[in-house]
Amino acid sequence: MASYRFKAMTSSGAMVQGALDAPTEAAVIQHIRDQGHYPLSTSLGGASGLAGLLESLRPTSRVSSRSLSVATQELSALLQAGLELDRALGILVGLKDLGGLRDPFIAIRARVRDGAGFADALAEESVFPKFYVSMVRAGELGGSLDVTLARLSDYLTRSLAVREAIASALVYPVILLMTAGLSIVFILTFVLPEFEPLFAQAGKSLPLPTRIVMGAGHFVQDFWWLMALAVAAFVIWWRRALRNRRFRQRVDRQILRLPVLGDLFVSMDVERFSRTLGTLLTNGVPLPTALGMVKDVLWNAVLSDAVKDTALGLREGESVADRLGRADVFPAMTIDLIRVGEETGKLDEMLLRQADLDEGRIKHAIDRLLALLVPILTVILGLIVGGLIASMMMAILSVNDLALQ
Repeated sequence: MASYRFKAMTSSGAMVQGALDAPTEAAVIQHIRDQGHYPLSTSLGGASGLAGLLESLRPTSRVSSRSLSVATQELSALLQAGLELDRALGILVGLKDLGGLRDPFIAIRARVRDGAGFADALAEESVFPKFYVSMVRAGELGGSLDVTLARLSDYLTRSLAVREAIASALVYPVILLMTAGLSIVFILTFVLPEFEPLFAQAGKSLPLPTRIVMGAGHFVQDFWWLMALAVAAFVIWWRRALRNRRFRQRVDRQILRLPVLGDLFVSMDVERFSRTLGTLLTNGVPLPTALGMVKDVLWNAVLSDAVKDTALGLREGESVADRLGRADVFPAMTIDLIRVGEETGKLDEMLLRQADLDEGRIKHAIDRLLALLVPILTVILGLIVGGLIASMMMAILSVNDLALQ
């Protein structure tokens, strides 16, 4: 048994939360539904000591976004071709590029054959995002599952394209940093020891920069294991610390204040907010429920809390635009488009249009950032390597001077 924390919405729209001991997350979801509530989020309650450490190191069970996008696209095409859901799922599980989704879809097909709804069968598998399950449920209730899956496929494809554009843009800077880092370590651990016998006769007359570099080389050689342990300990601490909501809020608030990068991170989360909320509303999910789901797909805790407050503000009669505007974290253009969408009754269309605009701006911002970042990294790393070489040359010249005296 594990301890799970959950949040749910009652039939009257009130938010409830609590903790429950259950064998699986699916059991928690079923318990919430048995009480007549609508589950919004569930998570492990968090353990302490060795159990907490092992939990922090455990990999997540979610499948890749690409596999989910491919599966959704294929299933949508099969349903639009007129196939029954059971037969479409049978063809789907025979595809080779499903990856980690093959076993979940086999289990889902078995539940569907036993009479379960498709959304309920999906909810039993923790690999599917909650907004994904909710959209499928809305599509089932509206009798338009094929159209819903087509919208989901478009959403996943666009979201994946943004992430892949960012990842592709970062390939060269990461390779540059790794190459330079390995070069520096190689110089400190393998090149410098070869010159040490030559410098031994100079003693303390070596220039200060050379003595600093030699000391750094000795430290890396003697305490590399300590450095590795320190990095591992920091990674473990960081992952556990980010699970603390207050700590995560402080970190994310500082991230938003970063020059250039802060605006980029805001744009990325706003694009996710607009596209996810617009897709949910287009599919018939009620606005309060949709906002409760959208906050869970945002990366930044500050923006997520603003969306959560907005969902609560709807119960008090406030508009989405007014509540988000008071949070002072969303761009003014996004707030204006949301306000226009609310006034015209086309909020879903305005949000999807905003997402398309943000997608283009993100790609442009990344290109502009890399145009500035790569030369700066090249110069800084060149200065570091050049400084190491210069310190060695100074030592060699000092040794020659001593020999001539």
